[in-house]
Amino acid sequence: MEITELLIPTILGGICVLISVYGLAIAKDRKYALGGLFLYSLIPISHRLGIYLDNPEDYFSLITAIIFVCQAIISIPVGGFLSPNKDSVQKTWSLKVQLTILVINASFAVLILSDPMVPTVIGAYHGIYALMMVVAISKTLAGKMDLK
Repeated sequence: MEITELLIPTILGGICVLISVYGLAIAKDRKYALGGLFLYSLIPISHRLGIYLDNPEDYFSLITAIIFVCQAIISIPVGGFLSPNKDSVQKTWSLKVQLTILVINASFAVLILSDPMVPTVIGAYHGIYALMMVVAISKTLAGKMDLK
């Protein structure tokens, strides 16, 4: 895999991470936080589907695309995820979604950071999203989720 092949996804990923960090830390607006994550989820879908279509025996690319389709679906910036949790059902649902996103991104951060062929910054992006979910989980558990 050439570095130039990943240049555009890397730049787009950085923009998405900045949107999410802005939404979580500065604007305190979940639509930005989730919008960045949603857009970020689309990048590996398109990239991995392209790889899978070139080589239909590459099931890792297919599974990766499916995992990020799931992440994109649960991070669509509508609904109650990352909002102030008023009742226990919403809090439980938010924790499950946050934990799912944490596991996906932490796993891919480890996979990418251990692969010398993939730029380290992409693994760092996944790590940032994993850390964002750790913050979201801690705020949800403390009852201090302060996003609009």
